[in-house]
Parts: sequence; structure tokens; C-alpha cells
Amino acid sequence: MNNSIGVELTAGQAGLVECYDRLAEILGNDADLAPFERRNALKALAALWQVANGLDMDRGHIYHLGA
Repeated sequence: MNNSIGVELTAGQAGLVECYDRLAEILGNDADLAPFERRNALKALAALWQVANGLDMDRGHIYHLGA
């Protein structure tokens, strides 16, 4: 997996980006989650967004998910 400037990510970095993408997908599909599950998942997504941003991955903003 390459970032937005063409640098190849390590396996660990790519795994973190995949975690971000999967969590964003779950939250974006209005998953049937309890309020505490949604709240904690949003916190985790915000933390993973910081990781993805630091890796120069262009994932846009997550405001539409409630973060």
C-alpha cells in the first residue's frame, strides 16, 4: 500500500490504515451499535485518523460520522 505521495507503507503501517478503513466503514453503515459502542468506536476512529494523517494517507474528514 502506498500513501498519497507514493511512499510504500510497512506491513504494520498498512495494517493500521486497514483498521481505520474498516472502522470507518462500520460506523458509516449505521451499524446497530449501543451508544457506548458507537462513542468508543468514534474515539478509536479519531485516534486512527491521526495515525493515517501522519502516514500521509488522504482519508478526508470524519465529521459526517459524528467525530
